[in-house]
Amino acid sequence: MAPVSDALTNPTKALCDLFSKNRPQPLDQFPATVTEYFKHVFEPEDAFSRVRVSCSLISRVSFILCNQIPELNSNRPPESFANGSLVVFKSMVQDTSLSPELYLAIRKNGDCGGWGITDDLASGDDVEYANLRECTAAWAVSIPGFGAWCADITQPSDVPPHQPVQAHKYPIPNAPHIGVQLKIYDEKLAQPLRTTDLASFVGILTSEPLHAGIDLPTPVNVPTLHVLFSTPIPSTIVPRLFPEPSIIPTIKTLREELIKWIADEGLAGDQVAAEWVLLSAIARVRSRHPPVLPLSLTISSFPSHATRPDSPPVLYDVLSHIFPLVVTVPLALNTLNTSAFRPESKEEDLHSGQLQLPKGSILLLTEGAVTEGGIFSKGVMNIRAAQEMMKSQTLEYVFPYSSFQFETDVNFLITTEGKQSTFFQTDVNVPLRPVDLSNVQESLYKSATAISLPPPDKLLQFRQLVGGAKIGNVTVADAMGQHVEEDFVRERSSNKENKTNGVGGGFTPDDLIQRMLVARLTALSWHQTEVTVENWENAKKLERERRKGL
Repeated sequence: MAPVSDALTNPTKALCDLFSKNRPQPLDQFPATVTEYFKHVFEPEDAFSRVRVSCSLISRVSFILCNQIPELNSNRPPESFANGSLVVFKSMVQDTSLSPELYLAIRKNGDCGGWGITDDLASGDDVEYANLRECTAAWAVSIPGFGAWCADITQPSDVPPHQPVQAHKYPIPNAPHIGVQLKIYDEKLAQPLRTTDLASFVGILTSEPLHAGIDLPTPVNVPTLHVLFSTPIPSTIVPRLFPEPSIIPTIKTLREELIKWIADEGLAGDQVAAEWVLLSAIARVRSRHPPVLPLSLTISSFPSHATRPDSPPVLYDVLSHIFPLVVTVPLALNTLNTSAFRPESKEEDLHSGQLQLPKGSILLLTEGAVTEGGIFSKGVMNIRAAQEMMKSQTLEYVFPYSSFQFETDVNFLITTEGKQSTFFQTDVNVPLRPVDLSNVQESLYKSATAISLPPPDKLLQFRQLVGGAKIGNVTVADAMGQHVEEDFVRERSSNKENKTNGVGGGFTPDDLIQRMLVARLTALSWHQTEVTVENWENAKKLERERRKGL
């Protein structure tokens, strides 16, 4: 327990002691030694605890966080910590394009350098150039769309609001968040990092000047985390199992309850739309070659708010209760024409865009605030970026003399008052058909506090269902493939006869591919590892129900 206590109370001393013990070791190997040492120190069971999620325990899920290491977040911002404190920052990597920095790996007195430990060198002081080493600099931010139920609710919140520096590096405009400059000394930790990656960074917190490559009129000190080790965060935030054994006995009933709850609380009772929302939200990128991408979904005939058209529908809050990463963007013309959707580098500083979101996010785009008016060049580029992201799950990052495509994995839901989206072509268009027409406005735009939540154990099961489905994989047996092929031939033949008689339209191979995807998603939502005839028939039924409203 002593190493844990030492590392918590004085991580700098623990680092220097480690350096002394390993002094014969080559300098280039020491950063890896630091990573392994501190990771090992916080591995014992008594140094960790299971994360608290609402009022429920996650059974059998080994989701462990460094409970004794204080977390850096909006409730405990950088200014609430003493300089040199050990903290953990659960974050999204926003910018990896910063140039490496040099540091003195051995100070003048022979002790450890780096990790925020420096000598005050005068301009005339001799520098032992053989002791200079490079560290990677990056920028990380609070995870966008992070669900409140995923956070550690035990931490204090009676602190003044944090004023983030470099606010332009956060995807959600004007949202409270933490932004931190990372300095990573172990190349094996730094090399795999990509923008929008999620990770828990454990390190020594200081306040230091912003990276030297960014040209500012006056020097700015920013929160800086000298990383000791890091662990990746799964896209489900809370690790899940597929299949989840605890829900298998009642999975079909549970699924029906979840669809009904989404419908009643977020979609004015429309269970067909709710099932499409569920399937769209649990989809993920399955393959890029050939492309098997998430279904983008438009909910059409969706009334806008009577007095505040830019208000998000309560569907956003409903989804936020069961999915860990949910973001909404109201698509007013002013937003399209003035906001940045794509990340863009300006003077060697990567400004974020509203589409720079971690993999596994759900993005709800609402068109209720769209009015008559012009869409200018920036608006056209923003629409094009969002459409391309739906179509190919890539996002363009703009640099002064070039641009690069980065892979994404974001689920798109669009609500529109018209019969189809004003701006986008989506894979599926489901017209909203409210059950009770007398209070549609009140039902769709009620306060988040008016949502009727299920009991905590039921809410946990909902989260296990969608989280497991999000990471699950299903197969199609040969016999099932043969059944699908024969059914496709029968249906196509029937459609040709109907078309000859002036009734209906054709059933194309693209329709078959989409239906097969819906059948796979249905199997995932039932926590099945293999597609069945029942899944296939459910996909056909869903498609028939969808077409009724068109």
